[in-house]
Amino acid sequence: MKTELEKKEILRMSNEESNRITRECLRIAMFKLMGDMDFEKITVTEIAKRAGVSRLAFYRNYESKEDLVADICRSVFQEIITSLKSELFLTNRREWYVDFFKTIKENSDYFDIYLKANLKLNDGVLLESPYPSPTIEDHYFKASCEGAFVYILTDWFNSGMKETPEEMGEICAKVITSSINKNEVTYHDV
Repeated sequence: MKTELEKKEILRMSNEESNRITRECLRIAMFKLMGDMDFEKITVTEIAKRAGVSRLAFYRNYESKEDLVADICRSVFQEIITSLKSELFLTNRREWYVDFFKTIKENSDYFDIYLKANLKLNDGVLLESPYPSPTIEDHYFKASCEGAFVYILTDWFNSGMKETPEEMGEICAKVITSSINKNEVTYHDV
């Protein structure tokens, strides 16, 4: 016979599993809805209905439809954020850019959803920096480099990704590195 503690643990585990399944259903529903209609026209009610769950279940897992989209894309973006801490980012920026553009191309469906939801790419989700800026000038210089990079990435994606990731790596290495050199910034975290 199971003790009360064992029963509570089983119930907690089944609630966690139920929430995991609910989140997966909501992610799939949102992905499909965004293929059918504009993000602005999608409602929480439609998402919940398509997922086969209640609105309450939606709000138990997400604060908004934007939160749901961010969750859909989080694993891909987390991989990119983690790569900012890698040795490759610090030692071979060109190769890091190549890997970055390959990741975006391989996950273009997720990136497309993120853009269609009008979520900003430099709001801390995609280009979260693991390195602090030592001065206010460094902070704003880094922000300008990130802005340029986001613009390049978005333009490349919206233009149909015609250039290869290798070509984009070369372009970014030249453009952004030359900006860094011209500004004579000596820190390694841009």
